[in-house]
Amino acid sequence: MKVKITYHIMPWEIDFALISFLQLKKSKYYIDPQVNVKITAVLNMSDYLINWENTKLPKELFKQKFKDLGVLLKDYEYDPIIIEGPEQYGILDMQKESYESDVDYYINITQDMYFSETLLANLIEAAKIIPNKYFVITPEIYKMWDWTWDEITNSKYLSVPYEDWNKADIFDIRHDLKTSNEELRLTPTNRSKWAWWLDLYSKEFYETFAPVQDDMKGYGAWDWYTLMLTEYAKSKGADFQQYVLRGQTIFEYPIGPLKERGFTGYYKDYFDIKVNALDQRKIFESNMNRYLNEGIKQLEINKII
Repeated sequence: MKVKITYHIMPWEIDFALISFLQLKKSKYYIDPQVNVKITAVLNMSDYLINWENTKLPKELFKQKFKDLGVLLKDYEYDPIIIEGPEQYGILDMQKESYESDVDYYINITQDMYFSETLLANLIEAAKIIPNKYFVITPEIYKMWDWTWDEITNSKYLSVPYEDWNKADIFDIRHDLKTSNEELRLTPTNRSKWAWWLDLYSKEFYETFAPVQDDMKGYGAWDWYTLMLTEYAKSKGADFQQYVLRGQTIFEYPIGPLKERGFTGYYKDYFDIKVNALDQRKIFESNMNRYLNEGIKQLEINKII
């Protein structure tokens, strides 16, 4: 079995990458040694996004730190990539380039997420018992800002008011997880809900059901697109199901006391950013209907619906 993990890192996110890579280092001790895990980490230094001439910190600082972090992942099949040059590049481009014929499952990790060192092993083992051809597994999360997230929220946090979702301390969440006696179990969701945070996708889902379309560029709400596409496909009888791995909670580091700067502000203060993620997301969302129509067309061509 082969599992591929992908990371997309902007230079100002390099310290989050350090925290995440440390968790991956610890995670390796729990993963079945018969499972080959490949990690592709992309450091995006594109001139399309960043005006390096007006940025007060040198490229070499981030390139060297990224290279140094690789020692934490030497127990995996590790593929570090540094993107430079004038072309637009982002998460969507990385995802299009990630498909490999011998990969069985894909995992996307957002580098600012806290996750337990046992989570990857548990996700991989859970994937082995799922009967559906097209599926997504997500861990539980902390309370979010509206009811749609309750589908994957840990029951311990369901009573938290929606307006207080970002007041928690990630280390309180971590402590709750470490001291919990809750048994791990998989439960199917009634509605699709995930956010490209730390999800496991079956090969068939990632490559055939909801691949990144050719004209999806840079950064965009692929997760939102797939939520709508899967809901439609399920209504037409598609063999798709999302599952939640109960007893494993993840969430963002930059909430509560860490939200104001979030380990990125002290770098971003020195950057001249030409194109930000919000601008790219707006462009993606303006094309959402076209993307959905094309996605549905491909589902029909592939006889998934």
